[in-house]
Amino acid sequence: MRVLTVQGNHYEMGFQHGCQVLDIRPLIIEAIERRLAALDGKAIASLLDELGMVWEVEGRTTLEVLAGMATALNLEEAHLFKYSVASYLEDSLRAISGVEGCTVWAAAGPATVDGSPILTKNRDYSLAHLELQALALATPQRGYRYLYVTSAASPGVFSSGMNEQGLVVADTHVLSSDLGPGLARYSLMMELLERCESVVSALDYLVKAPRMGGGNLVLLDATGDMAVFETGYRRWGIVPGRNHIVVATNHFVTDNMRECYLQSPNVQMDDESEPRQRYVLARLNECWGSLDTKQAAKIMAWHGDEGPAICRHSLRSDAGTISNAIFLPAERGLLYCDGRPCESTYTHHSL
Repeated sequence: MRVLTVQGNHYEMGFQHGCQVLDIRPLIIEAIERRLAALDGKAIASLLDELGMVWEVEGRTTLEVLAGMATALNLEEAHLFKYSVASYLEDSLRAISGVEGCTVWAAAGPATVDGSPILTKNRDYSLAHLELQALALATPQRGYRYLYVTSAASPGVFSSGMNEQGLVVADTHVLSSDLGPGLARYSLMMELLERCESVVSALDYLVKAPRMGGGNLVLLDATGDMAVFETGYRRWGIVPGRNHIVVATNHFVTDNMRECYLQSPNVQMDDESEPRQRYVLARLNECWGSLDTKQAAKIMAWHGDEGPAICRHSLRSDAGTISNAIFLPAERGLLYCDGRPCESTYTHHSL
């Protein structure tokens, strides 16, 4: 498992990231070109210009990370920027090229065997990222240290992470009509891990931040406080913990965001989001009071013999579950499975 160590200002962190993945530069270029193959034309240029102008003001930290990566990897900064916002471009044009699914849940207090909070995420993404996945330990020039799951040459917190205060965040993608030129989820997650110590402070940041929209952010802290923040460009919704549990897949559930969730008959969408959420909730309720890391790993390795799969081996031709992360914020620990949770082993990492 590749573990990156980055520190300093955001340009330096991006440069160090790039230097530590330079040996797989051909794989990075291949992933970039594959993702961008279908993205071209005036509509793309207009979206990129609009987004770039907003990020020059609101997203300087992410742009600095990208600049450092581009320098280290000898890539055009504009090309890497386009790759980093490919999901936004695809969603805006309904040009969906792959599945960015993911299943996340958190539990704490009386729901777990010893009261300790747990958050776990199955990352459903391009299989090309199996060879690009990494863990990174960041020590920013200003702010809290944090440990996060990412991909080589992807900026910010590109999947999930936890800071030294015990705040954990993980995202899921949602195809949404409420999109706009704001900060991407990976940018929002980097910002809140560097500056926030609790779910309360994270929600306060997210409500005020300029958001791109298009996903859920699942939050948990060391005290067991939890919530799902449904991100829109103009709107937002908050799902509080219920019975000390929260679950998020790839749709919205709050009154404020539900109508923004798109299910287009013209696009081969992942139609298992709601059944996956119902299945996970049912399993969590069955195990309520005894949830621990073993139960978490077992739930996330489920193949769907009697329902939707949680560990998904094949989503279209080039996507599936590529990792599982189990965060333990009270002890600042992470159990990480690099690969399918049904067949790969876990390693322990700590802040």
